[in-house]
This record gives sequence, C-alpha cells and structure tokens, in this order.
Amino acid sequence: MRIGVIGLGAIGGITAQRLIDAGLDVALAAGRHAAAVASKFPKARVSATLPDGQYDLILLCVRSTETERALTSAAPLLKPDGAVVCVQNGLPEERAARMVGPSRVLGAVIGWSASMVEPGEYRLTGGGNFTLGGDSPRLEHARHVLQQAFPVRVTRNLAGARWSKLAMNCAMSTLGAVSGLSLGELASRRDVRKLALRIMAEVVDAAKAKGVVLEPIAGIRPDLLVRLPAPLAHAAIWMAARLRPTQRSGMIARLREGRPAGVEDLNALIDAPLNRALVRQVQEIERGERPISPENLAELTHVGSRGFRDAPTQ
Repeated sequence: MRIGVIGLGAIGGITAQRLIDAGLDVALAAGRHAAAVASKFPKARVSATLPDGQYDLILLCVRSTETERALTSAAPLLKPDGAVVCVQNGLPEERAARMVGPSRVLGAVIGWSASMVEPGEYRLTGGGNFTLGGDSPRLEHARHVLQQAFPVRVTRNLAGARWSKLAMNCAMSTLGAVSGLSLGELASRRDVRKLALRIMAEVVDAAKAKGVVLEPIAGIRPDLLVRLPAPLAHAAIWMAARLRPTQRSGMIARLREGRPAGVEDLNALIDAPLNRALVRQVQEIERGERPISPENLAELTHVGSRGFRDAPTQ
C-alpha cells in the first residue's frame, strides 16, 4: 500500500514519522520545507509536492483552507479506489469531496497534540487517538494505517466528532493564540474559563442548528459541558488542562512568524459574537495592528454574555 502525506507541520510530521518507523511505504509532500525534511526523513521520498505514483491513501495534513491547493496536484495521483484522509482541524471533508468525490474522502479527528521544533523535528505534547469516519470503502485500510501512529476509534458520526473538536479549538486554541498563554495558564483563570464556555456554547448552537449530534472527543462532549452547573464546568476545563498544562496553541508560532494563524479553519466558521471577536483580534495580530497579549482576553469579556454563572476560583 502506497501512502502519501501532504503537510509536514506538527501533526503531519509526527504521523509520517511513526508510519515510516512502522515500515510503511510513505512519500512526503513538505512544501517549502522539503529540503530540511528530506535530511531528517532519509527512509522516505520527500519533495515539495507528492512524488509521481499512484497512492492508495493520501493523508492531508495542511490547514483546511489549503485543501484545494494541496489536492490540485495530488488528486490525479490518487488511485480510483483510493481515499483522501483529512487529518485536519475545522470542517475539511466537504472541501476535499469537491476535489475527489465524497466516496473517496475520510476524516480523522485529531485527539492528540504536538509541536514542531523546526522543519523535520517534532515534539509530542499530549497523547490521544484518531477518531476516523466517512463513507469510503477504504475506511478499514485507513484505520489499519493510522493505528501504526496512534490508536484509532471509528465513528459513524464524523460530523459530531468534527463539531466537538471545533468547539474546543475555537475556545482554547484561539484564546491561547491571542493571549500567548499556555493551556494551563488559560485554564487557571476563572475569567478565561467563562470565556471558553461561552465560545463553546456558540459553536454548540451552530451545530444544533445544522442538526449535528455532538459526540465526545478526548473525553469531552461540549454540548453537555456547557450545560453543567458552573462550578462543575469550570472544574472539568481545569482538569482537562492539567493533562497538558504547558501546551501552547500552534497558532502562536504562525502569528509570530508573520504567517496566517488559521482562524479561518476555526472561529470564522461560526457566525456568533465571541467567535467573530476572536477572528477580528487574530486578523489584527496578523496585520501587525495588535500584539499577542493577555490583555486581549479582557476585551473579549465585554462581548455579549450568554449568562454563565460565576464560579469559585480553582
């Protein structure tokens, strides 16, 4: 089985390394970092785009907004009965389906975390699994491949898993991006926990409006979390953060490098006050009009409250 991996950031890099170490036939599309990645992945074929060949599976590990660009050259290399596996955040499957057809698309929701030290060098920052779903006949093949990297849970409700992860990313990842704080630093603050619950609630409302039934990701189901009594909801966030307190949003590094942070994959998908405010803050940071600072969090607290009750400081 020939496997292609497009995108060698933290998620793509860790996944590719584990597949290569398992002895699988893997080719890598590393974009502008191809030379650096090639020097550190001597057992793989590495180039800017996927090397010519016919691929059974293509693991797409780029930002959702880069899906069309990545698949323009890769789609012709996918076998007629092959599948693209969207190892991405946001809601990427519809975009990929427009390029290769819905029966050739699977989605893998990421339940673990990593960071890129430099191109070709990665650090796992939190363990977990993949949640895999979709209608492609290649589902079982994809499960077998991804299990070489991390445990895989198969779901018949990929949309529910996607929206649950979206709710968590829209809250903690983007709050971390605009503030520069780690997950533990964010969760230690009562005002931030309240903000996170309000942001998640906006995503939950958007999912409900689309008829999506959420399901747990990393043990958290956001629609149930936001309905808990405030002390329990705050405690749940604090306990979850304790599993990886030093983790920082990958968006921070992109912002500091002057690259787009990726908020279009996350909060920009939700037309609601707090998510719109976060999009605006991130875009202002991208344009150099606003610094990354914890002071940005104070500004967000004044955006229309959803009425979450206060809770004692943890």
